[in-house]
Amino acid sequence: MQGRVETVEANRPTVWVPADGRRYLCHLRGRLKLEAGRILAGDEVEIEVTDPEAGEARILQVLPRRRVLGRPPVANPDGVLACFSLRHPEGSRWLLDRRLVAAELLGLAAEVVVTKVDLVEDPGPVETLAAVYRAAGYPVWAVSSRTGTGLDAFRRHPRSGIWVLSGESGAGKSSLLNRLVPAAGEVVQELSRIGRGRQTTRRVRIVEAGPGWWLADTPGFTHLDLHWEDPLAVRAAFREWEGIRCRFPDCLHGEEPGCGVRAAVEAGTVDALRYHHYRRILAEGPGHPPRVPAAAP
Repeated sequence: MQGRVETVEANRPTVWVPADGRRYLCHLRGRLKLEAGRILAGDEVEIEVTDPEAGEARILQVLPRRRVLGRPPVANPDGVLACFSLRHPEGSRWLLDRRLVAAELLGLAAEVVVTKVDLVEDPGPVETLAAVYRAAGYPVWAVSSRTGTGLDAFRRHPRSGIWVLSGESGAGKSSLLNRLVPAAGEVVQELSRIGRGRQTTRRVRIVEAGPGWWLADTPGFTHLDLHWEDPLAVRAAFREWEGIRCRFPDCLHGEEPGCGVRAAVEAGTVDALRYHHYRRILAEGPGHPPRVPAAAP
């Protein structure tokens, strides 16, 4: 049977099998046991049930991954929900832009979720922020997990695959998860029971959020790895500049003569802060490639 790894605790993956709607605590044997650290939440696996009553099985094979994140460690992600709060605490636009650039470089879809809008008395800052990121091509949602504002429209938006919740501490990721998936707490309890009472709240876990899509809850991970080799790829991640013409096709929008993007920033027609963050990312350099566990054979 095929299933998806929901979480891994003490090298014991818990696998959800859609064919029978059950979770199995899986053992690893032979070569797979030696490669236990390479199995991640989100991995698709072949299992063999060894004890149906106890809900135990063994993993026979880890299927090839489409892509993988190193931090947070998630296999086969499809998108990122970048959570950002304007109040309590006020989020960092710098960190938000880093997350979005990382998603672009990884080939992941991305959406911006402005949380805690019930704490913002003046809607102006929310509308201004939303306009900036919609101009960059991102869906933007203004939501409140406390009042439910904006959540119906958010739920109706079509998504598929595994979406990673990413945001600073206090950005409302857990509240959003619990509002979108009311049974999320029950899933944690079941995972703890299956894992024989071990604590799982600090582990990455995959939770079904709707038909055909899942949320990756990543407690303790506030950033996505950002590594790049080609500065032109970083430039392309700022999609709102695509139609702006420069004198040179390989212009990096720095001090080159005839730079259309720099002129647009000076004219106030593109967001100056995102431009500053772009220049800052390039100035920091490529960084180190993330350590990503290879899939177990």
